[in-house]
Amino acid sequence: MKIDILKNELKNHVADFVGTEAKEASVFWLKNEALPAVKEVAAVYTAALRESSAKEMGWCKFRDRVFLPCAVDSALWLVGKALDGMAAKQGG
Repeated sequence: MKIDILKNELKNHVADFVGTEAKEASVFWLKNEALPAVKEVAAVYTAALRESSAKEMGWCKFRDRVFLPCAVDSALWLVGKALDGMAAKQGG
């Protein structure tokens, strides 16, 4: 299947994905399936960053030990809080 055919099909049926049920299902899927999987991968990534910081000096050490792990963890925390709030408003 060519990408243009898929792209056109998605564009033609976009209304199916912006209905209330589809949006609520998307929030629940992101909260219950996607976010836990991303957090699992992020934990391995941040652990590897911290481990690699032992070989670094100066700003690179700060980047690997503090900045990037905090940025990843903060972003995931923020997304998690937003999804929790949205899910609560939806009734779940």
